[in-house]
Amino acid sequence: MHWAALQDLLRRVATPIRQFIALYASALALFALLRLLRVSGTPALDLANTFAPYLFLPLLLTFPLSVIVTRGQAPPLSRAHKRLARPGKLPAAGTQPPRWTALLQILLIGFGLYTFALPAIYQPLPPPTGATFSLVTFNVQGSNAELQRATDWLIEAAPDLILLQETAEGYDQRLAPLYAVYAHEAHIEGSARIFSRFPIRERQAISIEDAPGRQALRLVLDQDGRELAVYALHLTLPLKPRANPDPDADIGLEALLRYDESRRNKQIQRLLALLEDEALPAIVAGDFNMSDSSLIYADIAAELSDAWRAAGNGAGRTWPQAEAIGLPRVIHPLLRIDYIWHSEELRAAAAAVGPAIGSDHLPVSAVMEWRAR
Repeated sequence: MHWAALQDLLRRVATPIRQFIALYASALALFALLRLLRVSGTPALDLANTFAPYLFLPLLLTFPLSVIVTRGQAPPLSRAHKRLARPGKLPAAGTQPPRWTALLQILLIGFGLYTFALPAIYQPLPPPTGATFSLVTFNVQGSNAELQRATDWLIEAAPDLILLQETAEGYDQRLAPLYAVYAHEAHIEGSARIFSRFPIRERQAISIEDAPGRQALRLVLDQDGRELAVYALHLTLPLKPRANPDPDADIGLEALLRYDESRRNKQIQRLLALLEDEALPAIVAGDFNMSDSSLIYADIAAELSDAWRAAGNGAGRTWPQAEAIGLPRVIHPLLRIDYIWHSEELRAAAAAVGPAIGSDHLPVSAVMEWRAR
């Protein structure tokens, strides 16, 4: 295609493309403003915050495209010379494409990089110099058909603590290899389970909602004279209940139409209220069913430290593992919803996302260091 023909094509498609880009940039700017103001409570806006980084990705295409069509819509050089020869005649209104969309997109790119990309940049950490311990949190998925492979990986990883979620009824026998290795165990049937190399001094099922009564498991462990409170939990899906509950069906468009964070957020607020009275150094880990771009993430981060943000490398996405829910292998996890949080008495020295081992979640591991007293 000759350059003149390409220019002519650009001039013909420039207006609808610019209009589309202007609409997208304006809507994204409004969303960014609402996010800065922490406006929430509507399902559509809460869902947008959950997937917020992906809303900014099209800027990588729309920004250069807006520059191309703007240049392509510029008048040919010969016509420009003629206008210069007649200085008293101004160009007709609307013949020059507005450039505000390009500037707005530059601002939005900066906002997206600062908000979502900058926290994911790995910063080298000093090696631990004090006492350390390791842990793994993992939603094994109740229907995990490869649980033997999962337990083999956990035993090989050899963490000091294992926090599991969705250990369905009857899992005791299937988890026999872990019982053979770990001397101490406690669980809430069908929910959270902790295996520990350290002795358990206290165990308690604590309620994080009034009804229907979802619980978290709290243990107090003795680590060579140091007491550590460990909370294992599995928060509810941010969906309105359906008449025929089926966890495997809570994926896809129908689930998005039922998106509702209210119950899960109340559980988080109850948990944070309980942690205000926690007198011991604490680990809080499990499946939060919450993206790290959700607004309520900041409420937790104000009280606890995120081990992945401190010591992880990259986005750390853990869900969904495509093959476990019948999707093509090329689809990678979209969200980070599995967390290891800790109190200020501890420091995250390392964090990693584990391999696919039969669940729709990936395991998350961390090495924690006790800060000097």
